[in-house]
Amino acid sequence: MKRVAVFSLGWSLASPPDKQAQEKAQVATLLREIGREKLYNPEKNWYPVGVEVSSRAFEILIKIAQESDLVRLIRIERVYSSEELQAAPLLEWGPTNQAIEDDYYDLKVDGYQGGPQASHRRCPACRAELEQVRDLLVDTRLMGQRDLSLTYSFEVILSARLAQRLQEAGFTGFTLRPVWDYRKPYQGEPKLYQLVVTNVLPPMASPPPSLSKRSAVRCAGPRRNTSSIPTSGGGSNITRKPTSTIPRRCCSVPPISTPRMNGLGGCRMVTRW
Repeated sequence: MKRVAVFSLGWSLASPPDKQAQEKAQVATLLREIGREKLYNPEKNWYPVGVEVSSRAFEILIKIAQESDLVRLIRIERVYSSEELQAAPLLEWGPTNQAIEDDYYDLKVDGYQGGPQASHRRCPACRAELEQVRDLLVDTRLMGQRDLSLTYSFEVILSARLAQRLQEAGFTGFTLRPVWDYRKPYQGEPKLYQLVVTNVLPPMASPPPSLSKRSAVRCAGPRRNTSSIPTSGGGSNITRKPTSTIPRRCCSVPPISTPRMNGLGGCRMVTRW
């Protein structure tokens, strides 16, 4: 495993021309010093650069980042070899993109207040989704070659091959609903599937009294804010664990821990040792 620091090198195009010329020369010099001179392009003003934390390049960049806005540390990542991923007992697997728009009728026709063609029945108090009443109808072209993506409402969308792998691995605690193209719904075999977690743990706490007295209409929405979906390999159970009972209009999508699934697009794999 290697720890890689991702830096941003660049200057503002809003700066005076003489300052831009000076900073451009400084960036070109820095790229040469860290052995990345091939990245330099006089037409660009921003460069993302990844270097190992234990390297001389990291020492150079972190020193400049402490002295100047020319260099900024964005994040530190863990990078694993294929051999390490194959040998890992458990992987944390989570979506990294929201390529799919929401259901066509929710987004374009009925809106999020619900309507005759909406995908979900909603809570009258907070508009949280209470029950999905039909399959999602989306623009399937937006999925591209990805195996995993999210809608704007954080519904988890899978490719057909990833859905098949989950089933073959023996996972439980979820169902798969077909996702159709809104232009030709319910025709042929679905190319995408929606991951619907059915194993939902009970709330971890009661709402504060002041919240329950705030409205005459009691919120009946599902508590979709979650902290994790812990699983283990082979016959494991995908679980959604609520963190509270306070209503949320937006939810966070938790990571999914899965056995080894290499070669899948649209997802990030992080080894947990």
